Amino acid sequence: MNDRLKVLACGLAGVLLAGCAATKPSHYYTLMATAPQQPATGQAAESSASASRYAISVDTVELPEQVDRPQIVITDPKSTQVMPLGDSLWASPLSYQLQNALSYELSSQLGVLDVSATGIPGSLPVWRVLMQVQRFESLYNERVLLDATWRLTPINQGKKASIICRGAAQVQVQQGVSAMVAGHQQALHQLAELIARQIETGKISGADTQVNLKGCTSS
Repeated sequence: MNDRLKVLACGLAGVLLAGCAATKPSHYYTLMATAPQQPATGQAAESSASASRYAISVDTVELPEQVDRPQIVITDPKSTQVMPLGDSLWASPLSYQLQNALSYELSSQLGVLDVSATGIPGSLPVWRVLMQVQRFESLYNERVLLDATWRLTPINQGKKASIICRGAAQVQVQQGVSAMVAGHQQALHQLAELIARQIETGKISGADTQVNLKGCTSS
């Protein structure tokens, strides 16, 4: 190899090493709570009885395409621009994250099993939970918003009516991606509290909750 080629090779190697050194490591985040949230009032004492009375079945959560991607997407509050964070990723598809986190929240708060993976056993009463997210917004160092519609369908429960609602939970957050994700965990927890109360009581009121309940109907 002549001297000129040696110089070029060394220069290219230096560029490659510098590029590798400048590459940011990826960070992965989950919506699953790191510690159990407190159950709604009165539900913990009845968890054992509830588990034998009925179950839930949480379906896949539908999301807007702009946020249903591996990267965490932040929203610019002063424009219509959104920006995926290349080095901040969801540990699994966001729709699965929401489904699993919602299942965990409802199962924990109600003290019942989620039978979505195994199918409905015989004549066991089941509440089927369908959720469609309209807005999943992350405003860095400001707030997060989870705006969703859900449908609760009774199965093997006689003439009980289905419940359809739309509500939004908004949480103020501090600086950092971890704080943003924790805010989404709290927003989902607030929605799950309301849904759990509706399942347990059959009432659609959003009073005494932190959720902005935009409307409900039954059929």
